[in-house]
Amino acid sequence: MSYLFCNHLRNFSFACLIIAITSTSLSARIFTNTKGKSIDAKIVSVENNKVVLKLLKNKKEYTLDVDSLSEKDQAYIGEWDKSNKTVAESNNDEEQETTSNDSDTPRRSVYGELAYSALKKKYEIKDNFDKEWPNMASAETPDITIVLEDGAKKKYVYQSNNYEFICDVKLSKNVVNKFAHLFEATKEFCQAMPISMVKAHIPKGGKRYKILLFESQQSYFKNGGPIGSAGVYMSRDDIIMVPLTSLGVIKHGSGYRYDYKGANNTLPHEITHQLTNLEYFSPGSMGWFTEGLAEYVAMTDYRSGKFMIRSNIRDIKDAVTGFSKKTNRGRNIGEEFTAPDLKEFMTMSYSNFTANGNFNYGLGALITFYFLQLEDDRTNINAFLKALNEGEKRDDSLEKLLGGRTFSELEEDIAKAWKSKGVEITFK
Repeated sequence: MSYLFCNHLRNFSFACLIIAITSTSLSARIFTNTKGKSIDAKIVSVENNKVVLKLLKNKKEYTLDVDSLSEKDQAYIGEWDKSNKTVAESNNDEEQETTSNDSDTPRRSVYGELAYSALKKKYEIKDNFDKEWPNMASAETPDITIVLEDGAKKKYVYQSNNYEFICDVKLSKNVVNKFAHLFEATKEFCQAMPISMVKAHIPKGGKRYKILLFESQQSYFKNGGPIGSAGVYMSRDDIIMVPLTSLGVIKHGSGYRYDYKGANNTLPHEITHQLTNLEYFSPGSMGWFTEGLAEYVAMTDYRSGKFMIRSNIRDIKDAVTGFSKKTNRGRNIGEEFTAPDLKEFMTMSYSNFTANGNFNYGLGALITFYFLQLEDDRTNINAFLKALNEGEKRDDSLEKLLGGRTFSELEEDIAKAWKSKGVEITFK
């Protein structure tokens, strides 16, 4: 599917990047030296003008002088190094802040008007934890309003019911309608799930989520889009930035058209993050649940404004254990694997979670699916989410998730449930 890499920044603001992957690593590519010899490898580390590459063929590692590689590879390595240092610095910032405070307690004071309690009060939203799990979520074909088309400033603004799209090139209403339909349907999906995602319940006209669109990846990167990403959600401004190619929009003559074959239907992962309660990004849920939930939505079959939720266990199983039959993308972690200790998995730092992102995102999706649809009822997951919304500490909220079980007993329950579906999970 896609790899969504999220990094907490100061004051609990975070960026979420969607990066397309197949079975190879994010840093994998064909590297060519100055003599023309090429290898298929991925970057392990960069230091003192040396790069460590791991060959995809035999997993052997080699240390090379960066200068011995092509100019394009040198530039790529430089961007990779810069990106990883930025992530590390941001993680350090967060660790310093949480060390000086109570690291198990969500810092609710910084949520402001996007806090769970504030949104509930402002829009008179009621929790929906007691509703049935939906079989399908759909959105009607949206009407598109042209708000602004200013060629001199290269600013074009279009609106659907719940979204405002700000682009640097002119698009036809028909093109905007096609990708806006996906955005609107994803909001309906998030609203329909009985887990009280209050941002998805804001009524029509109450708020339009802002989406910044860019004609090219170069323009997207120039305006702050992270190198190598296909989209980014910034919670500080509550916006999504994305190049048109990630929406399935391609150049056609003097205009643009929607490419049905090339449309990126992993985008719901990113949209889900924008609609998720900020409280759900608290210690104890950040990582396994937030990424698992986004994967759950993104892996569910989408067809022309409809998410087919009733049968999505097959979609999710295929995309996690191998490759989706519909998109030919997936986590490919296998139908039989060893998983980390469950308590360690649920409480690990986000930097550690993303260090083995492909596997952890896949496992997170399976565990999240268990709580949402495989467990006998949703009493435990509902109690857990309510505790997060009320600002309870990590261990207290996880105690609600356990529902009187030990972590070992919960491991047994998860493993048993997925074994009946053909997936063998052995927890360490």
